[in-house]
Formats: sequence, C-alpha cells, structure tokens
Amino acid sequence: MNDPDRSTLPNEQQIASRLAGAREQLAILTEALRTRRPVLAEAAACAVIDQALKTVTAALHGFNLLLPQPLPAERVSWRNLRARFVAVQVESAVLDLIEEQLRPRSGWLWWLDRKEHASTFAPLLRFDSEAGSVAIWRDPLDPTAGVESGAPEDYLATVLQRIEELTREIGRLARKDAEAYRQAARRQPGRML
Repeated sequence: MNDPDRSTLPNEQQIASRLAGAREQLAILTEALRTRRPVLAEAAACAVIDQALKTVTAALHGFNLLLPQPLPAERVSWRNLRARFVAVQVESAVLDLIEEQLRPRSGWLWWLDRKEHASTFAPLLRFDSEAGSVAIWRDPLDPTAGVESGAPEDYLATVLQRIEELTREIGRLARKDAEAYRQAARRQPGRML
C-alpha cells in the first residue's frame, strides 16, 4: 500500500478493511470447496463479491469526502457522484473509469454487480456432480449466459486483484478530479465554495 504513485483517500483504512474481508472470505471459499461443503462455499462466494463491491463503494466514498460539501455516506453511488459533476459541468476521470467497468454486459464490474444482485434469488455456484466440478454462474438468473472460466477461487482472486487496482487508480485520480470540481463549482453563478 506504500506505492509512491498512489494518493491515499481519506478513508483508506475502511477500503483496506473491506478488501481484507473479501480475502478472508476467499480463503473460506477455497477451504469449503476443498472439503466439499457446498453451503459454506456458496455463502463465502457471495460474501467475497459483497465485500469486493463494498470496497469500490468505500473508494467512491473516499473520493466523495474530497469534494466540497460531500454527500452523506448513504447517498454515495456512482450515479449520485456523476450528477454532482454534471451539475457543475466538469468531467471526472474517476467516474469515467468506473463507468467503463460498469458497461452493461461487457464491463467486469457490471457482471460482478449482476452476480451480487442475482445471488439473492439463485445460486451463485454451479455444482456439477457428474463432472465433479464447480463454477460461478456469469449471471445466476440467466443460465444461458454461461459460467465464468476457471475455478471459482481463481476467478474471485482475479476479481480482488482488479478491485485493488481499481481502488488504487481511484486514489491516484481523486484529488485532481476534486480540484477540477472545486474550480468548476466556483465558476457557477450563485455558487460559493
């Protein structure tokens, strides 16, 4: 975490905590698959995805804290932050980065969010007793979307690596975006920042 090219966000500890929680759940998933405990494996896989997405939300909240008059924590989302930047007519590299990963049916973060939502209604893991294999459904509510390639623990380890890279990039871009926001807000008629 002591990368000289990385700017830290005000809530860096919370971001690290969520990511560590996801890694703990990944270890539980790996052990549950090894010992053939499908209920525990399903719960751990869901928890990895939940904690991974909370890591991204925590990073967005850190970005939010750098802005003047930050949104209340419960209102922090990509959409709400985008609306703030649109209101002052300025671009955000952080939000563009997130948007790129949230593209429907192509962005890896969109698929992850889809898994988290759909796992409430359908199993996330596909256990194939005949082949003796386990896979993660790409979209638990749409089996025609297929499964993710590789073992569940490998797929989720890659997701966590991507989440860590994404949060690092958010930290790198956040202060410049916050300053651009501040400058643009000052130019708005009737605004005092």
